[in-house]
Amino acid sequence: MKSSPSIKSTTLSPVDSAKEIYDLAIAHREETESLRRIAPAVLEKLKDSQLFRMGLPKFLGGWEDNPVEVLKAYELLSSAEASVAWSVWNNHLACTFGRFLDDDSMKEIYKDSSHVYANSARPEGIAEIVPGGYKVSGRWSLVSGCEISDWFAMRCLVTSDDLPKTLGPGALLKLFFIKKEDIKVIDTWYVGGLRGSGSHDIEIKDVFVPENYAIDFNSPVSIDNAYSRLPIGCLNSAGNAAIALGLLKAAMDELIKMCLDRVTPGKNPDLRDRLTIQTTIAKSKTTLEAKRTQLHNAVSTIWEEAQKSNTYTDEQLADVWAASVEAASAARSMVTEIFAVAGTASLYTKYRIERVHRDIHAVLQHGIIQPHWMNQAGMAYVGLKPTGAMFRI
Repeated sequence: MKSSPSIKSTTLSPVDSAKEIYDLAIAHREETESLRRIAPAVLEKLKDSQLFRMGLPKFLGGWEDNPVEVLKAYELLSSAEASVAWSVWNNHLACTFGRFLDDDSMKEIYKDSSHVYANSARPEGIAEIVPGGYKVSGRWSLVSGCEISDWFAMRCLVTSDDLPKTLGPGALLKLFFIKKEDIKVIDTWYVGGLRGSGSHDIEIKDVFVPENYAIDFNSPVSIDNAYSRLPIGCLNSAGNAAIALGLLKAAMDELIKMCLDRVTPGKNPDLRDRLTIQTTIAKSKTTLEAKRTQLHNAVSTIWEEAQKSNTYTDEQLADVWAASVEAASAARSMVTEIFAVAGTASLYTKYRIERVHRDIHAVLQHGIIQPHWMNQAGMAYVGLKPTGAMFRI
């Protein structure tokens, strides 16, 4: 398939593209925070870089190569501004959902390089079956990037005379692709962490969605390449963990900078002379490198299997889930320790530690990185069948 004329191409890797945005994201950090959405200059650069489209096939501007490079891009962006990394990560998920669309629908929804995508996998809407499609209504919370997005992939409970009217056994859930013109944004995002992600509520009322714009995770995949064979669930968890690792890197770097900047002559010990500071920096560096390596190794194994068109074992999937949850949890613990040992300086917004501390606690509130996924991984390791709905998707 040939690329559309409106699709830009790039020869840069995700990491190289992230490097080009890094300084800009830092320069507009306060604007992103005050606007509660990505600063316009950063948003335009992100669109131009194709980072929002990494989860798509290459003919639509996607990456279609080693997903470890995507994790590296998340980590780098997060070390500059967590909300920027979060928005890129959310777009990746919305783009990977496109693999379940038919060819024509995929080309229509993802035809414009300037478009941004939002999603919610929580079934907080109702889709009534009507001739030719569905009538969708609902209100979803925590829809990141909703003010800057052009398309929304929203999950709903499908209802009819023959289907259950509530969630539970036998319920039919689908994702519906809906244009921004049919979305009402409700201003609810007054928060501390990830303030720039713009994760407001949205509302949809009686919007018709054609049948071909509705998918579920059992829908046939319309494209066949190694990237489209990657599991969506655990790769999304790995992305969240990469964002957490980027925040740990930012906090550690800030603490080291504080130590080097606050060296004074005299007999009194400086910040860098404190045993607690020295120990925490060493622990942070070791934790960052160890958890990053474990995460990348687990995802690399999945990538190798995808290239061979192999089926993943539950143990291989469990390795990604477990590495993701452990990396994110360890990063949060180390950021909390950095916040503590830095003393009263951690309270001031002029030091990055204050903001990183807020952001990482927000990042780890996401359902894809919760401790129960470690339990699911453990089930696989002892020969049981993991029951998590997203474990194998």
